[in-house]
Amino acid sequence: MQTYHDDVIDFWANIFRACRLSTTGLDLETFLEAPTQHLERLGLSDAVEMLAGGHLPLLPEQAAVRREIDARFPQSTAPQPTAPATVRAFLPPPAFLATAS
Repeated sequence: MQTYHDDVIDFWANIFRACRLSTTGLDLETFLEAPTQHLERLGLSDAVEMLAGGHLPLLPEQAAVRREIDARFPQSTAPQPTAPATVRAFLPPPAFLATAS
């Protein structure tokens, strides 16, 4: 049996609970053996980032739907537009602001 530091257990146990992984039949001891691999397999690889950003991760059922949608409609790798070096306002300021003193 593998032993873990309390901080490691607390960290991954919080992820385990937030993702509601017990509903998938996974137990905490098994999850602790390879947490990132389990999250990746279940489509929850972004769970840590979601929690760090103050959001709850998807439920396992929601992650399954996301994986299905991603498989049916893969994202194209279209080039992203680059921002110009200087950013100007979308619209010029209203005339009354230019004349106010």
